[in-house]
Amino acid sequence: MARWSPRRRRRSTEYREEQVVAPPRQRPFWPWLLLLLLLVLGALGASWYFANRGETVDAADVPDVVGAQQGEAERELEEREFVPEVERTVSERPPGTVVAQRPEAGTLYGEGGIVVLAVARNPLRTEVPDVSGLTTPRALARLRAAELRPRAQAVPSQEPKGTVLRQLPAPGTEVPTGSPAIVVVSSGPDVGTVPDVVGRTLGQATSQISQAGFRVRAVRVASSDEEGTVVAQNPVGEARANRGTVVRLNVSRGTGSTTTVTTTSSQAAVPDTVGQDEATAQATLEGAGFTVRVVDRPTTSAEQDGIVVRQAPAGGGSARTGSTVTIFVGRLS
Repeated sequence: MARWSPRRRRRSTEYREEQVVAPPRQRPFWPWLLLLLLLVLGALGASWYFANRGETVDAADVPDVVGAQQGEAERELEEREFVPEVERTVSERPPGTVVAQRPEAGTLYGEGGIVVLAVARNPLRTEVPDVSGLTTPRALARLRAAELRPRAQAVPSQEPKGTVLRQLPAPGTEVPTGSPAIVVVSSGPDVGTVPDVVGRTLGQATSQISQAGFRVRAVRVASSDEEGTVVAQNPVGEARANRGTVVRLNVSRGTGSTTTVTTTSSQAAVPDTVGQDEATAQATLEGAGFTVRVVDRPTTSAEQDGIVVRQAPAGGGSARTGSTVTIFVGRLS
């Protein structure tokens, strides 16, 4: 009888190779960022081009004008659509000769561009610079740099204190070196108290207000008060205001039931307006019943500019109502 024995399982000596699959490599992200940046820059460039294509200008070479006379150089630049700007400089070259230019000749430059010309000047003469609107220290420094002898005169003004209002000689004037130069500067607003003139006659009110440094505008209104009497004013009495402010006076013209006839032989006191500004003097005289004639009187004093320096007939006397009073007003020259 056959003997059964269990078959031994054969162990396999073979090993399976396990293949390890590497994860897929990720593509770098920076090329996409670069592409996005290029697209943005392109869009911005296109926007700028379409926004400014109407403002582009033609360009041309700057001509050589060194050695030419100022007038000839300016004409040549203007013919080529450039804008000449002159700077005076001391030079051994004859006065009026262009000794340098900026930009240099041959530079490609847009039409309408400024070309600065250094022009020789007479060393014994200088050009007065424009200092209007500058502060006093800067204005004086600029005038001294131009070899002038400047001084400042202060006058009341609404402009900030120390601002140059006017100058003498006028900017651009050529004068001998060492010449005096005057700058009229603001001393700031001059504040005063408005007199209370309600109840006074127009002549009295006008004189009192003008002496306080204010101007007058009279308006005739219907009122039961006596004709010629001030019934209201604006600004009101005792108010604080800048001198030179116009004070409106409402003056009674009566009830209208009676008519006042003024004869040609009637006399009135002539107000003294010497020292007042032109507008105040005119209002004062017209308020007193006179016609005003203004005559300019040249002056070199900034304090007399626009101020009455004389009148005829003189103040304090009397003259026929409606007659002409001539005021002589100083004008800087």
